[in-house]
Amino acid sequence: MLQKGFYCALGTPLDCDGNIIKQSLDAHIESQIAAGASGLLLMGTMGMLGCIRSDQYRIAIEIAVKAVRNRVPLLVGAADNSIARVKERLDVLNNYDVSIVLTAPYYFSMTQQTAMNYFKAAASLTDHPVYLYDHPFTARYKLTYADVVKLADVENIKGIKTGDAVLIKALHDTKGLKKDFTPIFSNSDLFTMGYTYGIHHFLDGIFACFPKTIQAAQAAFNKGDFETGKANLNRMMKARDEMFVVGIWPAFSYAMNLLGFEGLFCPDYEPELSEEQKDLVKSIMKTAGEV
Repeated sequence: MLQKGFYCALGTPLDCDGNIIKQSLDAHIESQIAAGASGLLLMGTMGMLGCIRSDQYRIAIEIAVKAVRNRVPLLVGAADNSIARVKERLDVLNNYDVSIVLTAPYYFSMTQQTAMNYFKAAASLTDHPVYLYDHPFTARYKLTYADVVKLADVENIKGIKTGDAVLIKALHDTKGLKKDFTPIFSNSDLFTMGYTYGIHHFLDGIFACFPKTIQAAQAAFNKGDFETGKANLNRMMKARDEMFVVGIWPAFSYAMNLLGFEGLFCPDYEPELSEEQKDLVKSIMKTAGEV
C-alpha cells in the first residue's frame, strides 16, 4: 500500500516546440520531494498527458526517474483510446521502476463491459502496479463502486484515484479489499472533510504550484494540528479559485514560472496573460506565501 500523505500531480514544462525542459522538470520534482510529497504523478491531467508529443513521452519518464531516484513512488499516466495505443506507452514504462495510471478512454463512450475489458486488458500487458484514475470530466466513463471492486481482484491493480467522495468513502469502509489496494482522494475542495473521516491519501495538480502551502498543511496534520492544516488547505483553495477567474491553465503556467520553473505548463494554444493578469497571479502567489 502507498504511504499516507499528499501526492503531487506534476506539471510538465515544455518549450515552444513541445520539447520537455529537463532542468525545469528536475527542479519541479526536487521542490515537491523537499516539500514532503509521498509520491508523484507524471503526465496526469495537470501534466497534460494528451498534449505530450509521442517522441517526448520516454524523455519525460527518463528525466523523472533519474530525478526521483527512488526516493518516492513515481506514477505515470498511460491512458489512451485503444489497447494498442496503451501498449505503446506500456512498452516504454515496463523498462522503468514506476507505477502506471490508467483513465478510461476520452474519445469513445463505454458500457460497463467495455470498461472492464479495457482496464483488464491494459493491466495484463504489464507486471507493474496499476492505479485506476476515475476522471469523468475527461474520460467518457464514470467508474462505479461495483467496477472498482471487480477490478481490485486483478492482481496488479493496486488502487484508484477519484474525486468522488461517495466512492472514496465506500472504498475506505470496505473490509474485503486486498490490503495493498489504496483509494486516493482527489477532490481538493473536500480534502479537509476526507481527513476527518480517516482518508489520508490525497492527490492533486494544484499542489504543483503551492509546495510551501501543502508542506505546511501536511506537517500540521502529521502533528495532529487539524486547524492549522485546514487553514492551509483553505488558503490554497482560495488561491486556486482566484486563478480560475484568470484562466486556470495560463494562470497555473505563469505561477510555475514565478516559482522558477521555466517553460509552458499549459496547452500551447492558451493565450498569453496580459500584464494586468500577470500582476494578479503574482498577487495570488504572494498572498499564499509562495513567492
